[in-house]
Amino acid sequence: MGKGQKLYSKAKQIVAGGNMLLSKRPEMFLPELWPSYFSKTEGCKVWDMDGNEFVDTLMMPGTNTLGYSHPEVDEAVKKIISEGNMSTLNAPEEVELTEKLIELHPWADMARFARSGGEANSVAIRIARAASGKDKVAFCGYHGWH
Repeated sequence: MGKGQKLYSKAKQIVAGGNMLLSKRPEMFLPELWPSYFSKTEGCKVWDMDGNEFVDTLMMPGTNTLGYSHPEVDEAVKKIISEGNMSTLNAPEEVELTEKLIELHPWADMARFARSGGEANSVAIRIARAASGKDKVAFCGYHGWH
């Protein structure tokens, strides 16, 4: 039994369901080898706690297009951390990002940020209801990768 499986044995005792996401449950992969806990990442490669190297073919289902530990991203994050990032005060990057989004999407006059996909969906539904005067919302689309 590897370090990841030993850690999972412990997790099952204290984490409801064994892990935080149903999409990461062992029966989705290889129950005798999964879950694996990863200690290092680089590009499309990941290393488990036992030092075994793997290629991550999911890459967060398309959202991690630059790969893990991308040097430009890491440097930008380190710069912001060194300047103090633990503030809920207004940051100039919010305006810069909004301008960029409007530039990329010329049909938009304004943009609004949300803390999660659930919050973004709630806001969109409220706007749709207010604009249409209707209560019901039909949905067909991506429900996550689990």
